[in-house]
Amino acid sequence: MFSLSPLKASILFLATLFSSSFVFAENTLNISDGVNLLAINGKEAKSSGFFNDSSSYNLPNGTNQIVVNYTAEIKNGSEYELEYSNAFVLLFDQKDEQLLLATPEIKKIKDIKALEEKGNWILTAKSGQPVDYKVSLIKNDGFQLSRDYERELEDFNKTDAAAALPNKPLFNPNQLTKNNTAKAKNNNTNAKENMPAQMLIFWYNQADEETKQSFKKLINNH
Repeated sequence: MFSLSPLKASILFLATLFSSSFVFAENTLNISDGVNLLAINGKEAKSSGFFNDSSSYNLPNGTNQIVVNYTAEIKNGSEYELEYSNAFVLLFDQKDEQLLLATPEIKKIKDIKALEEKGNWILTAKSGQPVDYKVSLIKNDGFQLSRDYERELEDFNKTDAAAALPNKPLFNPNQLTKNNTAKAKNNNTNAKENMPAQMLIFWYNQADEETKQSFKKLINNH
């Protein structure tokens, strides 16, 4: 009879658990007319912008950071022109919620300017209750439709802006005790010895420069 080793069985169980969590545990963000979702958690939103027909997006549970702006057709003389607000970063924490993102009524250029000054976006839950969020404006004087939001967010999150992600190292070297190190050395199975090393190498290669420095500091201290 076929059977899995305890290690493989554990890995399979965890993989199943996490895949199930990602399928069912999420928020839904709905955006009102004129709101453009430009980036989600460091990645540009697919088909973002004024010509995007999508008004609903799935977000993971927990902390989310999004980039949005507003587009309106503003009357200028006898014609209407498209006007864009600068981009905003919003940071919020929700779980299994239906969210709606909107703005106060915008009909004139001065309304867009007021939004940029106040950052008074309207984020509500399904119940209609307001959702707490942090907001920051990220200005760009260039052409708004050709911005690299992924790069801008990398730079933005290195600042102390209100909506920047908390700047915490992946590892705290003080959390690794001598007792834990000794237990790791007592592992005499080759497969089990190689797995942590392979995982460390993998995550090191995936990390940004700041996190790589945390890895190096961890190794040097132990």
